[in-house]
Amino acid sequence: MSKRKSGIILAIIVLLTALLTVMDFASFRIPFIENGTLKYNSIGSTIGLGIDLKGGYYAVLTPKAAEGYDDNSGEDMFDSAVDILRSRLDNKGYTEATITIQGVGADREIRVEVPEVDDPEEVLKIIGSSGELTFEDEAGTVYLTGSDIKDCQGGYDKDGKPIVYLEFTTEGITKFSNATGKLVNQTLYIKLGGEIISQPTVNEQITNATAEITGLESYETAESIAAVIKAGKLPLEFEVGEANRISATLGENALKASVIAGLMGLLIIFAIMIVRYRGMGIGASLALTIYTAVMIVFLAIVPWVELTLPGIAGIILSIGMAVDANVIIFERIREEYAAGKTVASAVQAGFKRAFVTILDSNITTILASIVLLILCPGSIKGFAITLLIGVVLSMVTAIVVTRFILNLLMNLASNKSKFFNLKKEVLENDED
Repeated sequence: MSKRKSGIILAIIVLLTALLTVMDFASFRIPFIENGTLKYNSIGSTIGLGIDLKGGYYAVLTPKAAEGYDDNSGEDMFDSAVDILRSRLDNKGYTEATITIQGVGADREIRVEVPEVDDPEEVLKIIGSSGELTFEDEAGTVYLTGSDIKDCQGGYDKDGKPIVYLEFTTEGITKFSNATGKLVNQTLYIKLGGEIISQPTVNEQITNATAEITGLESYETAESIAAVIKAGKLPLEFEVGEANRISATLGENALKASVIAGLMGLLIIFAIMIVRYRGMGIGASLALTIYTAVMIVFLAIVPWVELTLPGIAGIILSIGMAVDANVIIFERIREEYAAGKTVASAVQAGFKRAFVTILDSNITTILASIVLLILCPGSIKGFAITLLIGVVLSMVTAIVVTRFILNLLMNLASNKSKFFNLKKEVLENDED
């Protein structure tokens, strides 16, 4: 590749990186459009925030009947209720919600804290409903229950109206067919937690494996109903004893301070890399800037990401792994050049030698993140999500992006070895 072409490509990469960085962090009014009243909100501002950074909503669930709840079976019921509530909130995307059992014996309650809540009523529908799904006639005869549902999803029908898609089990198909056969020209009441959520009129017997719940207020309502149905019925019947908003536990300025500290840390890392590795450090700094900018985009678009202090720790750890990968590569390049290779050959050999080491360490971290993501609730899951995203991006950045940028810089440098701070010297073995 010619020097001119390499310079043009590098300039384009720098400009695109600068543009993406501005889009990540800057919010501003767009000039010349609607007289400047149209505002652009930064990508970073769309990232969900946890209770510790932005606050949220809490509700205390009290069992309607307290008898017998102080024995072992009662403890099992509460533990099961916590698991079901966790599943409901995860299905809705509230992965950072915290659920705890407070009190002892007959005074036990469940406290649920959900971050960044726009509509508390939807949250109460998720956690306050018993989750018992029934298909009944006017007399209250139950034909199907939630156990007859194989899967369900919130969505839209062909007219763009919110609905819940239901897929029946094999036994559920038979029950639904029998129910619709008996109730032709009658109303079928679909209830969730004893409340009617849909009441269609049966026009004919239906033998399909699927059905739809219609007449819903919004897509959010459809999602909430689907989340409750999928998680199943609570083993205990609860009522909401207390509910209110809560403020950010770390204060409103915690996120801003964290971002500033992170940017200062990156600048220090850039300075150290450039001083030690010169041109290679410049390439690594550009690659890490690209990594950070793309990381913000992924945090904004990946579902279930709600940024908390543990989540920020996951990001910092992944940045550290990205820096570590670059250091490993650069040290390999220096060793290869010192052993007698040309700059181009040393760069190629350095990346090849470092690949296995980087892959091994990153795969181990990825597997650990997946285990945490599957097994751990709340803020630990948030840490696992950000770490998983960060490690995958850092590995791609170190192996692909850094290498591409170094090749461009190598084409631009007149004295490649001096620009990359490489020295021809014989490596000496350490002696005792």
